[in-house]
Amino acid sequence: MTILTGSGVGIQFGERWLYQDVAFKLEKGRVLALIGDNGVGKTTLLRAILGQLELTAGELDWQIDAKNRMISYVPQYRPDMQAFPLKVTDFVSLSFDKGILPWLKAAEKERLQHVLADTHLTKIANARIDTASGGERQRAYLAQALVQNPNVLILDEATANLDNVAKYELMNVVRDYRDHHDLTTIMVSHDLDIIGKYADDYLLLTPNGSEFGPIDQLDMTKLKVGNQDHA
Repeated sequence: MTILTGSGVGIQFGERWLYQDVAFKLEKGRVLALIGDNGVGKTTLLRAILGQLELTAGELDWQIDAKNRMISYVPQYRPDMQAFPLKVTDFVSLSFDKGILPWLKAAEKERLQHVLADTHLTKIANARIDTASGGERQRAYLAQALVQNPNVLILDEATANLDNVAKYELMNVVRDYRDHHDLTTIMVSHDLDIIGKYADDYLLLTPNGSEFGPIDQLDMTKLKVGNQDHA
């Protein structure tokens, strides 16, 4: 089932087009790798998908109406998380809108415990997040996203700056959660191993256009390893 179709997508800043005539499909329960060189505009397309930026041309056609659409976002690893003096469970629960009540409802507590288990954080749930390892802190960010019960998850260079053990553990959690909850994922990455192992489809952005297809048809030599772009 296709839940999002991009057709004729173009984004322009001033006289400069980042890209034009981009076409892709986001299929339910699959992982779409959004790839391309630095500065090509991957983060900008994410902003459009999140509804934070209007397209210059083309359209994004959602098959999930806005009322039932929940998109959760996991950013690149942030070392400043060490400044938070919160327990892991309290950090993850920040995603809940507590309204006028300062505590979680029974259903929210159950959801929180479920997600902590899914992200392998139960054993350190009551530890301070500033004492956790880098991989544990990044999984806490993932748990923050998953506790919202999204139907679309965006991983924006979420494995960058993690060691090999931590990055594969994070992506294994995402894959296991997807398999049990039919989660759809958009993943921005420069990591060729992660792309090849975990993506189902790819959208390659270039200044001259785009290329979309199943991951087993991607020519990896077209990709370069680099840092996240902010365009």
